[in-house]
Amino acid sequence: MFELISVRNSFFSENQKRIIQTLSSRNYPDLKDSGNAVSGNPKAIKLGKFLFFDTRLSSDGKLSCGSCHIPEMGWGKHEAITQLRPKHEVTRHVPHLWGVRYNRWYFWDGRADSLWSQALIPIEDVAEMASSRVQIAQLVIKDKSLRKAYQDLFGPIPKALLQITLPNRGRPVADTESQPDNQSWDSLTKTSKEAINHLFANIGKSIASFEETIVSLHSPFDQFTDQLLNDKPPKRYVISASARQGLKLFIGKAACISCHFGPNFSDGEFHHPFLSELSLKGDLGRYEGITKVLQNPFNANSQFHDADKEKSRNKLDYVYKNIEFRAQFKTPSLRNVATTYPYMHTGEFQTLEEVLDYYNTISERMDPNNHQEVLLKSLDLTTSEQNNLIEFLKTLTDESATAEIL
Repeated sequence: MFELISVRNSFFSENQKRIIQTLSSRNYPDLKDSGNAVSGNPKAIKLGKFLFFDTRLSSDGKLSCGSCHIPEMGWGKHEAITQLRPKHEVTRHVPHLWGVRYNRWYFWDGRADSLWSQALIPIEDVAEMASSRVQIAQLVIKDKSLRKAYQDLFGPIPKALLQITLPNRGRPVADTESQPDNQSWDSLTKTSKEAINHLFANIGKSIASFEETIVSLHSPFDQFTDQLLNDKPPKRYVISASARQGLKLFIGKAACISCHFGPNFSDGEFHHPFLSELSLKGDLGRYEGITKVLQNPFNANSQFHDADKEKSRNKLDYVYKNIEFRAQFKTPSLRNVATTYPYMHTGEFQTLEEVLDYYNTISERMDPNNHQEVLLKSLDLTTSEQNNLIEFLKTLTDESATAEIL
């Protein structure tokens, strides 16, 4: 018995244990968005939760944020590419929302620099909710309970919006002056436009406040890290021997931790996955995302960002565009990865087995004439090792988390 315990206790070296502890949910920081003044506010969370599932934020009253980010599907959607409206296809797989508050950039291409500014884009996207900021303002003004909840957080609706008859719709549409929404927008005064933009930004901040609560804290892996802190080995580990072997591969031979590190299991950055088919439809990923985030009227350089710009610089100050960023996409968090299928920004892999099969030989797919990924290399795992790694990834599933959030 002594020898058995000794073997169990020495399965991971002290250095490996230290690395494993960096992945524990205990290391999630108590983080608030400095650009969102209501981040963490209980009233904002309550309002944001209501808005997240409110189909009235869409043009036809049929879609909400929760229509694509479905709680029962790991806050994502179990289909590769979603078509919500005729003639308008969403070109990328719906990303899940686990640990979304800890992202540095948002969307697969990073075209938003805050969670609250991200929330605004699908509302007006013609391929998604196809609404407009004027329609949203109308909703807040006319719905008594929604208006009260909004004003309790952000103060009275500006008189500039209450003393005029707003059009049913309206939003700025770049380079399309004749577009009906754009014409309605242009019919408004500068003061009214500014008031609507502030209201619209506040809606995004409310939704983001709720989305910040979508965090997984109590997976079997997290419980296992607690067991590792105990000097005396437990009679039974929370995760299986196969999963422990997989964890050893994750931080060692497979080097998954090179991109999937920290408690959110993501570096938050962008990489070229060298997918062969769906990704070659002209999707330039981060390369175009940089242009979009710099042009975003609700980015960190805008008047709607709540952080004190004189006291702190923001990450946009360090963004630059380089041809090497073509076809790079953000590293997703692996929290609850077994439930957030299909995988990749294309959604072309239905199972974790398919993902590992792909990465096992990814070096063979890299174009020698293209900029080479420094971190992505073939895993070169045996079938048994791949199975162990999958068993570990399954331990990141927190089955109670969604119920606690809702």
